[in-house]
Amino acid sequence: MKLKLYHKTKEGLGRLWSAEELANITYTSYLTLIMEKIGLLSFLETPKGFEDIEEFIGEVRRRDLLRNLLEVSVSGGVLQRNEGKFRVSWDGVERLKSLKNQIDSFEDGDVVYRAAETYLPKTALEVLRGADKDRSSPEISLTYYWHDKSSIFRLGREMLLMLGGGRRLKGKTVLDVGCRFGAEPSLILEHLGYDCRLIAADFYPQVVDECMQKEVNKDGEIRRLFELENISFVTLDPYLREPFPLDDSSVDVVYTFQVLQWYSSAHRLIEEFSRVLKRKGILLVGIPLKEREEVTAQDVFYALAGGYRGFTVKEFKDMLKEAGFTRIQIFRLSFVKAKKR
Repeated sequence: MKLKLYHKTKEGLGRLWSAEELANITYTSYLTLIMEKIGLLSFLETPKGFEDIEEFIGEVRRRDLLRNLLEVSVSGGVLQRNEGKFRVSWDGVERLKSLKNQIDSFEDGDVVYRAAETYLPKTALEVLRGADKDRSSPEISLTYYWHDKSSIFRLGREMLLMLGGGRRLKGKTVLDVGCRFGAEPSLILEHLGYDCRLIAADFYPQVVDECMQKEVNKDGEIRRLFELENISFVTLDPYLREPFPLDDSSVDVVYTFQVLQWYSSAHRLIEEFSRVLKRKGILLVGIPLKEREEVTAQDVFYALAGGYRGFTVKEFKDMLKEAGFTRIQIFRLSFVKAKKR
């Protein structure tokens, strides 16, 4: 099992970067692009204080987030700080681009990078100015179209399934929380030979509607997901005030990929995962974790995109244990497998 996962990772990512290296390069690149697109890098060609930067952006309400953006950019070598003033380091920007180009996952054009370039600068400005965003916001929903097309995200989904046992999950009832526009449900069905009962769930009806229309090739015939007999669809309360519309102990596997970091109430989601899972049921989570309690480029990116942040390994394990999970395994700070007691 471990050998297969190692091979898949090496095949998909080229040289084996550490998870922290990969995340730092990737998300610092996204943040640099956002700063470039809103004109902040050009503005910082001469040293500027924090108040000058606030005035340039205009009507800043999230001063904490702006400070975090500047701090992680200094840590990433994109900005320099001297006597309390910030200045762009174009040499640092070029070094970052060189590192980014070394990551093989960017060879497919890095569709997430293009999404950041196209949609997220405006979102970042709105968030800094106090706007509330969530996964149903149009620009964030559009970003998930890019996610669905990304080979690196597909690789991540496959690895999470492999961690859970792969084809040994055939015949099980699988709940996919955060089905988006159909990438996860179609992959799960294809990987299990359509031999499972799949429940595709998301937090917004328009997202679920899109998912239902996803086309798959079953036995040489093009079908839409809603036409398949072994899949059902549910819409979850995005504010988590209501429980999932599922019975206690009704599913064998909960699968959720790149969802929990978008919610400040992730613990509530985990409690619901535990409630609907059968005893000894499997929880599979794709999530960015970190070893230390510090603000990272990844945290800042998710916050600017309308999400929450990453969690430390200890923090996430504690949430799982409190919800009744045991035998917790974490792979490359990105994939988690746990069992319900």
